[in-house]
Amino acid sequence: MSASAVPRLLFRADGNAQIGLGHLMRLLALANQLQGLALGTFLVREPTAAVGQMLAANGWIVQPLPAQQSWLAEADWLAQQVLQPSDVLVLDGYYFGADYQQRLRVSGCSLVYVDDLQAWPVVADVLINHSPGVMATDYQAPTTTDFLLGPAFSLLRQPFLESAALPQWPTAIESALVCFGGADPLRLTVRIIRALQALPQLQRLGVLLGSAFGDAAALEELAATSSGVIITFHRNIEAAPLANLLREHDMAIVPASTVLIEALVLGRPSITGYYVDNQRALASYVHAHQQAFSVGNFAELNDAGLLARLHDGIAWLETTPRQPYVKQLRPDLLRAKVQQLLDRALP
Repeated sequence: MSASAVPRLLFRADGNAQIGLGHLMRLLALANQLQGLALGTFLVREPTAAVGQMLAANGWIVQPLPAQQSWLAEADWLAQQVLQPSDVLVLDGYYFGADYQQRLRVSGCSLVYVDDLQAWPVVADVLINHSPGVMATDYQAPTTTDFLLGPAFSLLRQPFLESAALPQWPTAIESALVCFGGADPLRLTVRIIRALQALPQLQRLGVLLGSAFGDAAALEELAATSSGVIITFHRNIEAAPLANLLREHDMAIVPASTVLIEALVLGRPSITGYYVDNQRALASYVHAHQQAFSVGNFAELNDAGLLARLHDGIAWLETTPRQPYVKQLRPDLLRAKVQQLLDRALP
């Protein structure tokens, strides 16, 4: 293809009920920060109807990819059939390691890689890791790679970027918003709601459910048998209503993923933890720096242990001044860096 073709922004991530929606949602937040720079398309393996509708509602074209080929074969196919030298391809996913990236390089396109593991070498032009405490020396990368690291480059949707706030002084906790992603494959939402019902100080619970959530019947049964605690379900909530819900509840109970960052950027009291390895570092960091309370590994806590840790977390939030997660967000610098990549392709 011609090197003088119109530059495009291409976004590669996957998400469904089996693997969760985290990578796709994070990349969508980044894509929306870059909206207007170039024509944009999401490349997704066998996107579900819900995923397609979500991306289309945000103004993005969706190009389905076949799921039968291996990851490296996919990279070869993209390099030969889809990519052109004027493209900027943004990757977010654990299958897109150094070999995958290297094969894409054959097309001559520019690469942006979103990471949170530091698990393998990278060959991208720009590497984004919005985790706290990360340094460029943590990576094996070409000297030409530009690094956008730390909470200043948090990949957040616009309502959170616009409403960033510092933590307030501790107050009594009487309500909680619970959110464990669009899929919650470990059924942690049900266990946490059951535990919270045993804490007498909580009067109101909000529960956020995504399109891929598969355990709604169990939650509705809990709500129907609840005495003294008002439980409200919120389904398929967009960014602005979610920001409002976080502000309307006294605390959030969320995994150490993007939704935790959203809560902390708004200055909201939060209890967090992890259930997959890529959440462990963030959970530990915010706990050690008094930005949120971490229960540790959600999946390893039995019911009694979960209740005890939630009780401890509420006591901590009610008595401990919290530190800010980030002092200044810089989506302007992120956008400018991608603009530079697009400008390189212009004649």
